[in-house]
Amino acid sequence: MKNIFLKLPLLLTITFTVVFFTACEEEFIPEISTDPEDIVVEGFIEGGEQPTPPYVILTKSLPFFSEINNDEFNNLFVHDAIVTVTEGSNTATLSEICLDALTPEQQILVGSLFGIDTDSIAVNFCVYIDLGFSMMGAIGKSYDLKIEVENKTITARTTIPEHVPLDSLTFVKPAGEVSDGLREMLCYIQDDPDLTSYYRYFTQVDDGPLTPGFNSVFDDLFFNGQAFDFPLSKGEPRTAEFDPETFGLYNVGETATLKWCNIDDEHYRFWETLEFNASNQGPFSNYTRVDSNVEGGLGIWGGYSVSSYTAPVE
Repeated sequence: MKNIFLKLPLLLTITFTVVFFTACEEEFIPEISTDPEDIVVEGFIEGGEQPTPPYVILTKSLPFFSEINNDEFNNLFVHDAIVTVTEGSNTATLSEICLDALTPEQQILVGSLFGIDTDSIAVNFCVYIDLGFSMMGAIGKSYDLKIEVENKTITARTTIPEHVPLDSLTFVKPAGEVSDGLREMLCYIQDDPDLTSYYRYFTQVDDGPLTPGFNSVFDDLFFNGQAFDFPLSKGEPRTAEFDPETFGLYNVGETATLKWCNIDDEHYRFWETLEFNASNQGPFSNYTRVDSNVEGGLGIWGGYSVSSYTAPVE
């Protein structure tokens, strides 16, 4: 879960473009931002087949031009915050836990929850979580997050929306000249005509981590109320080497799991703008501000309604 937000003011982007075109032979050293660090929130709660308690990761933002090593990364985590989540009359206080304070068995459990390999991670990953499981995500309910830290109060609200499940999924040979051993995931759905639905998905191969699709979110603007089939690309880490022959495809013999989610509008806007920004880098791209539903900080507090599907790739 990448949760370092890099700040690049719009004025800096404009300045870089002007200098590049007017004086390409001159070295341009932009002024480094000295703005105070913002608190970055990455928190979620899930309802559906396997509901989860709320959990929140708190870090500090970095200026755009920053170098970072493991020690500096550890220092980004925000400690000793008072974090509460309220739903109706029920309030849960989240406790901070860090990997270094856990037994190896507990570290494995935390790693499975957050999709991280605790054997290879080089930082002391910290998270705020409802250890007593006093609050579990439920479809149709809204959750208010409140964080008090460093003389700041940060708030956000999210709703776990109604769920629109898939009818089924299968695997087909993709079009074009590809290896006989590769397959594409094909999903079937009946979209609810009475809902404005926002979707996000993750995939897993065998016992590997859950990985979001390269473009993992979409809405039902163009297919509201329709029944149809559509392909879903296998989630690939953005750091993985791109191979156009195999990207997004599965190997015959693997077991694939699809985590299929509905999210609310603000949650959707966050991922839509974040993924657009990540896919459009470089000096000639447009500046995109990532939407946030967090007041007093940056980031996302999001609810998921979830169903999961597992099938062999044949």
